[in-house]
Amino acid sequence: MNLQSAQSGQFDSVYPDFLRTGLGKLGELDSRRELVSLFSALEHFRHDLHQENDSKGILSVTHYYVAGLNLFRAVGFLLVNPQEMDFQLSFVAPEVESALLERIINEQIKSGRFALALRRGAPVLFEMPDGPSTVRGMLHGMTLSSQAVGMFCGLLQKEPTPATDVAHSLLSLLLGECADALATLRKTKQLTTEVETLSGLLPLCAWCKKVRNDSGYWEQIDHYLDAHSAAHLTHGVCPDCKKSFLSGVGKK
Repeated sequence: MNLQSAQSGQFDSVYPDFLRTGLGKLGELDSRRELVSLFSALEHFRHDLHQENDSKGILSVTHYYVAGLNLFRAVGFLLVNPQEMDFQLSFVAPEVESALLERIINEQIKSGRFALALRRGAPVLFEMPDGPSTVRGMLHGMTLSSQAVGMFCGLLQKEPTPATDVAHSLLSLLLGECADALATLRKTKQLTTEVETLSGLLPLCAWCKKVRNDSGYWEQIDHYLDAHSAAHLTHGVCPDCKKSFLSGVGKK
C-alpha cells in the first residue's frame, strides 16, 4: 500500500476535532460520575501506552481499550514504514480476519476513502459487498500535525452500539494517544541508535588522527562522524593554526 498514492495534502490532528465536538458529545452521558470514570480510564490508557517499548505492545494496549467501546467485531492497525514509504498491516484482531481486512483496505485506497480518512483525522464510514452480505466499517487516520503515523480500520458490529457519537469521540482520542506514543517510540529508538553508534572505544591514529571503522579501514574522522551520526561538520581554522599559518606567510 503505497503511502504517496494513499495520501494527499496536509493532515489534521485528531485533537482539535475532539476538543471542539468530543467534549460536547460526552455531555450526552449526563452524569458527572460517568464522565470522571471515562477521563480516569483515558489517563490509565496514556500511562499503559508509555509502559510499552515496542509498537506491537502499544497496538495491543490500544486494541484492549478500543474493544471496550464495543464498536467493532474486528480491527486492524496499519503503520507507516518510513523506509518503504507505505502502510503495513501490523496488528489484526482477531487474526482470522487478516485477509478480509487486507482486501477491504485495498478497496478503500482505490475508492479514495483511505486518503480522506488521513486528511480528516476523524471517522470515515464505508460499506462494501462481501458475498451475499454487506460489510460496514470505519477508517480513522492516526496522525500528528502533518505526520501520518498509521491508519485504523474497524469492521462494525452488526447491531448499532448505544451512544455511538460518544464512542466515536473517545475512539478519536484513543487513536490520537496511540499515534503520539508510536511517534515518541520511533524518535526514541532513532536517538538511541545514534548514541550507541558513537559510544564505546573509537580507534584513533595517534599520528594522522584517522579513525578505524567497523570494516577495519582507516578514514578521516570527519567522514566517520558524517556517516555514523546526525552531525554535519563544517570546516574552520582554530586560533593556533591561524597564528601558525600567518607566521609562516610572514616569513616568506
